[in-house]
Amino acid sequence: MKLRNTIFIFCFILTTFIVFAEKPIKAARADELISGQPRKSTLELDGGFGIPSDTFTFKVPKHAYAVRISIDGSAADLDLFLNPGSRVDDYAEAVYKSEGDSYNESIFITRQSELPLESGLYFVDVAYQYDFLPVSDGEKISSLDYMISIEIISAEPDSVLLPGQSRDITLRPETGMFHTLAVDIPRGTESFRIDVYNTDADIDIFAAMKAPAKSRNEALYSAESMLGRETLVVGSYSGETLASGRYYISLMDQLAKELSQKLSIIVTLDKEAPDFLLELPAIPNPEDSLEAALLSTVEIISSSKGSGCLVSSKGLLLTNWHVIVGPDGKPSRQINVAVSLSNYHPPRELFTADVVAWDEKLDLALLRITGGIYGNKLPYGYSFPYFKIGDPSRLRIGQPIGIIGYPEVGGTGSRTSITFTSGIVSGFENAGDCSLVKTDALINSGNSGGAVIDAYHELLGIPGYVMDIDNDKMGYIYPVSCMPADWITRITADNHR
Repeated sequence: MKLRNTIFIFCFILTTFIVFAEKPIKAARADELISGQPRKSTLELDGGFGIPSDTFTFKVPKHAYAVRISIDGSAADLDLFLNPGSRVDDYAEAVYKSEGDSYNESIFITRQSELPLESGLYFVDVAYQYDFLPVSDGEKISSLDYMISIEIISAEPDSVLLPGQSRDITLRPETGMFHTLAVDIPRGTESFRIDVYNTDADIDIFAAMKAPAKSRNEALYSAESMLGRETLVVGSYSGETLASGRYYISLMDQLAKELSQKLSIIVTLDKEAPDFLLELPAIPNPEDSLEAALLSTVEIISSSKGSGCLVSSKGLLLTNWHVIVGPDGKPSRQINVAVSLSNYHPPRELFTADVVAWDEKLDLALLRITGGIYGNKLPYGYSFPYFKIGDPSRLRIGQPIGIIGYPEVGGTGSRTSITFTSGIVSGFENAGDCSLVKTDALINSGNSGGAVIDAYHELLGIPGYVMDIDNDKMGYIYPVSCMPADWITRITADNHR
């Protein structure tokens, strides 16, 4: 009997040892971290069973947009674990974690993160997860000194914008690509509008009254699209006045997090765009045939993004049907066209276009630019650069070709600049009445509807799609000879008017 009890006690102790050896060693209490007040601490590495760790807490106020927790000054690899509402009992289940090879980890969370930041109490664990003591200056060390800090990034506005006054703003990665300002709307105002311009980024606008909107769920009004030149009109269209007082305007780039982005903003007490935004710049005169091809390749933004090819001086555009089709299977109601005025920047959203014709089977669509992005008319005699149509029947296997467009991988920010790739004609594919061209040239999402050109920079076709089988890829091109005959007649007539 005594032997059985002894074995039972031994097994219990062994099991307890194994369980606790895999868990953090918890302090009796957790020190509170205060934003802007770094805390120096020492982690003891030989204090018993389990993973050596320190626990801290901090509170996220309602006005916070983002939080950054950082470790500095450690001589060995420390990891960070973060949990809302309760302590981290199992690091594998921590809501947020940073456990890379860096000695000094950091965690950055915003209200727009995949797991968004919430108001309330958070627990932070700093842990050393190795089963051996670290070495410093040739000796093993049994404790690690480090500095831990927290930064609360507020959503409160930094300034008040006067109606009719423009402001230049920079969205920065360190603040979560987020900025808030306020504007006071006087009594009797029927509507006001917010315009964002002069930016290379995809900017979204959220407006609220009682407090700044940190997400779309908190906004009374919002403008979210794939445009950089975003517009939000607030107010009644029936003659009634809207609520006067202070409005908070939140600006954010929800896609790119790595590079600072500049923008300009103006608030006007009207529904119509300010006159200076209605001015359409002349498209530069190309210096050679390649530059003409680049200027003739545009970006198309509708319910999705893609590319397009100008095929007449009057603004006819050739693209893929899938670029402009809406979720209801019909042409998108709003189609915007952006033109690359600089090879170093994303194209400028300048125009709107209507669908002239389409062919779902051929995945082709013909558009016409009808005006400016703000509903303004094209200036009299406004002329577009355009492609000369080449002869795809002269293509041969092995012949070099180039592809121009706006692939999603062609930019490090939330919008992309024009991109040129090259390859060869890899073969042909009989597709009924139209023979497709196979190529090894890179065709990525966003290239659809762009230009396939020959050595003379003439338009041979548009990129269609990519077959991907076990990472073996082949691109397929729709030659311009696939266009319906009446489209070619229309394009020819347009260039002889």
